[in-house]
This record gives sequence, C-alpha cells and structure tokens, in this order.
Amino acid sequence: MPIRRAPPSQHTRNKMRLGRLPHDPVALAAAPAHQFGSDSPPPVLDRSGVDFAPGEYGNRIFPDCSAAGLANYARAVTALNGYQLVVAPDKPLAFYGECVGNPPDLESTHGAVLLDVLDKQASLGFDIGPQRLVGLYGTVPRQRAALALSIARFGAGYWGITLRAQDMVTFGGDGPWDTTGDDGDTVGGHCVVAFDYTGLGDTDTVRVATWGAWKPATWRWVEARLDEAHALVYRQLVKADGTFYAGLTPDGLATALNT
Repeated sequence: MPIRRAPPSQHTRNKMRLGRLPHDPVALAAAPAHQFGSDSPPPVLDRSGVDFAPGEYGNRIFPDCSAAGLANYARAVTALNGYQLVVAPDKPLAFYGECVGNPPDLESTHGAVLLDVLDKQASLGFDIGPQRLVGLYGTVPRQRAALALSIARFGAGYWGITLRAQDMVTFGGDGPWDTTGDDGDTVGGHCVVAFDYTGLGDTDTVRVATWGAWKPATWRWVEARLDEAHALVYRQLVKADGTFYAGLTPDGLATALNT
C-alpha cells in the first residue's frame, strides 16, 4: 500500500513537529561507541564560511526529525568536502516511513527511536534519490569536550534532545536557546544536527540545524537538554581523491568506531 502523506491540518501547519522517541538506556549503552582517547577539541570551530543550509524535509508537519537529521548530517559532511549532496526532497520522509512500518498516514505517527533509525540506515541504507547511503555510526559521550571533538572530527553531531515549552517560544527569536530557570513543561524528544561552535564556555554557542534553519544554543542548554549523541562515517561521501575535509579519510575515522 502506498504511503499517504496527508495534507497538513491547520493545527500542524502553524507549529514545528518533533519526532524522537525515548531511547532505551540499555540499548544505548550497548551501542557502538566512538573512542576519542586524550585528544582535545578545537577551542573554536567556525564554519560560517561553509556553503551549507539545512533542509526541513517535512519536519514542520511530520515527526520525521530523525530522517531529516540524517539528510542534513550527510549534506554537512559533503559541504565540508567542497560539494553539494543531492537529496530528493521527499526521500527523508519516505525513509522515516520505512523506519516506522510504512503506516498509511505519517502525519499521525509519533516519531522514531534514533538507534532504530541508525540501525535501519546501516543495514538497508538510506535512499536519498541518486544513491543509497550507508553510514557507520557510534555513540558519543555526553561530555562537552567529546561532543565538540566529535563535531570537529566527524563533521557534525546527530543529537537527541528533549525540548521544553520555552524552547518552542524562543526558536524564532534572535537569541540562542538557553536555560532560564523557568523553561516550562517538557514538550518532547527531537533530533538536531550540530555543526560548529563559538567556544567551549557555558554561554558559548553551538550552531544546530533544525526545522530547516540554524539555531544557536548555549553549551549549558545543550547539557541540560541532551539525551543522546551520535556520529557517523559515510564512506561514500569522500572527495575525488578519496579523502574527507582536513585530510581525514573514511578508514581513519572508522578506526575510532568500536564496532
């Protein structure tokens, strides 16, 4: 039966959807993990000059943030490699449908577990239109230095967060997401892609991609909201000479995976 992509209702047209279901702590602890040793992250990671604008991929209507995050992660890597990855606009939503069993009405679904999505793309691939991507993945410790180093080394961070009511209010504002001491009730789980950061202090900001836009978030906000973090290696997304940005290689990055 083909997937029916229901037209947006007035209720969903005016809000942003989430879509990350709670993780299983046991499964998360057993997942492959990146090993960083004693390496230190760059004190600042400024990628403002990189030609990359995140895509929405239906996430203002459908709870497909997990698949939209994969698409933006892969596109972030190729932008760092100096070229633009073509992702057919409807493919992330179709992949999300595969992850949740291809129900007839995706708008009425509630999201996916990030580990399930990562396992699906690792075993069956993520069809983006021109090609099917397969990424090695591993979890990242939820410590600031490890998170920053993973962004610098792997190109981006695939993060699972829990948003509060205040975050939804301030998303469209000029300031960063930050903790206020009165952040309101929990809204739900979400997936964002982290791309760079202004520094490593509490009020320094990480630039994250969500809902087709950039949003800065302070490190103290990240640490208050973050539930899980992952990084991926796509061997297919190399430059013509077989390397990644900064002279890194897929094989070199893969050695950091405990797989």
